[in-house]
Amino acid sequence: MEIRGKMTEFLSQEVLAYIGILSLIGFGIFLILLIIGVVSSYFFFRKREFIRGASSRLTSIFLRVLLSILDFLYLPSKKVISILGGNDAMVDIVNAEMRNMLLKKKFSEVPYSERIIILPQCLRDTECPASFSSVDGARCVGCGKCKIYEITKKANKLGYKGAYIAPGGGFVKRIIQRTKPRAVIGIGCPYEVNMGLLEVSNMGIPCQGIILLKSGCVKTDVDLLSVYSVMELK
Repeated sequence: MEIRGKMTEFLSQEVLAYIGILSLIGFGIFLILLIIGVVSSYFFFRKREFIRGASSRLTSIFLRVLLSILDFLYLPSKKVISILGGNDAMVDIVNAEMRNMLLKKKFSEVPYSERIIILPQCLRDTECPASFSSVDGARCVGCGKCKIYEITKKANKLGYKGAYIAPGGGFVKRIIQRTKPRAVIGIGCPYEVNMGLLEVSNMGIPCQGIILLKSGCVKTDVDLLSVYSVMELK
């Protein structure tokens, strides 16, 4: 009995030792990936032209691996960047740029007539005369007081399936389910664009996101040339 007790104690200590070693290895891997995520966010935030210029298969594989790391360590990376005094929105911006690059080819292959563009309500003028509905969001009435009018006009000219002003995230899902587009463009703040691209691409729909020049709840802004450039992709 005494020998059996000593064996059990030894095995217990050995198991605990293995658990401790595995925990240290796991923490080490987590720390390394976190450093890669934070450093990559800082680098690619300042060198976004590298992402936009990526075209080779090898580069695409690299971006997919890096994006997987950043998605896995999304919250820790944002937290570390905030602690270091940086703008944690850079994680969303870099992730969105990579998603755009990886989805660009498939998006370009979809005809204009099968695409929709979803605009944030914060782009509207404060005196916007459009009214909202839970089905269609807000439809631009063409008053010309904000850039939504210009974007809607461009969408109609190209023959887009629709241009919608979204009152919230839930609307995006509903309008996609109702209109069944084969490609989607979304405009919004860094977080909304990144999460929107992730969600829509997970539905099997190629998409592109455009980040606002100025975020906020009202009177935001977007670069029209950037919007037109994405809308015209083919």
